[in-house]
Amino acid sequence: MIIACIPAYNEEKNLGPVIIKTSKFVDKIIICDDGSTDLTSEISKRLDCDLIVHHNRRGKGAALKDLFERALSLGADIIVTLDADGQHHPKDIPALIEPILDSGLDIVVGSRFIGETKDVPSHRVIGNSVLTSFTNLLAGKSFKDITDTQSGFRAYSKNVIGYVKVQEQGMGVDSEILISASSGSFKVAEIPISVSYFGSEGSSLNPFHHGLDVFSSLFKIASEQKPLLYFGLPGIIMILAGLVMGFRVLSIFLDTRAIAIGSGFISIGLIFIGFLVTTTAVVLQVILNNRKNL
Repeated sequence: MIIACIPAYNEEKNLGPVIIKTSKFVDKIIICDDGSTDLTSEISKRLDCDLIVHHNRRGKGAALKDLFERALSLGADIIVTLDADGQHHPKDIPALIEPILDSGLDIVVGSRFIGETKDVPSHRVIGNSVLTSFTNLLAGKSFKDITDTQSGFRAYSKNVIGYVKVQEQGMGVDSEILISASSGSFKVAEIPISVSYFGSEGSSLNPFHHGLDVFSSLFKIASEQKPLLYFGLPGIIMILAGLVMGFRVLSIFLDTRAIAIGSGFISIGLIFIGFLVTTTAVVLQVILNNRKNL
């Protein structure tokens, strides 16, 4: 069974056409109304979708978690996720699920950045490049070639959804799923998709807040995954840089009897912040080790 999972927040203007077009390619559609104040739920019911309602807005991650649980309980073999705002084209669904059906892949990501990107605003291209690089770094070698880790238009096998643990409640969930799945022996691929930003309302978060939300999630994941590498090493580098600058301040003082006040403050700041970051990394690593031993 192929089930489409669509998180929605105040999408009464766009949701109807998305549901109708999607229904041509899947066996069932589940909508999670994440605290909408418009007719999102009513439209979903009228179009015979399975409906999950959050009475207060909880975020995309929380919506996807509930959608995945419902889809698995209904016997889904393949789960397709797409946005409710109309930017994704449901006609691309067959191309997304084909590699899972024919080649035994587990995750197929619809990439906006394979081939022409003329419909993607430049700020999204730049922001996605930064977030994708960070996500691929955390995911490791098996997922290093993904070009669009922020794409919400994907197909998953039921094995992947049963394996990953969704904890992020916000927009960082798409990165979290890839990072979580990278620890398993899952096969991932990308296919090019078309998008329409200018005919839809777009994300309910502006690009800056969207990127900040994802980056904060990645920062949290990094701190939980390998704190000594991602925070301990930069902390040590900051301490060393502070010490080098401190020796330079001392050298200037011994030669000229003048105190380089600005450089001195910078030196102290680097050492102090580096010490805090390194100490935090050690504490996080101890907590992580204790969790593994439980």
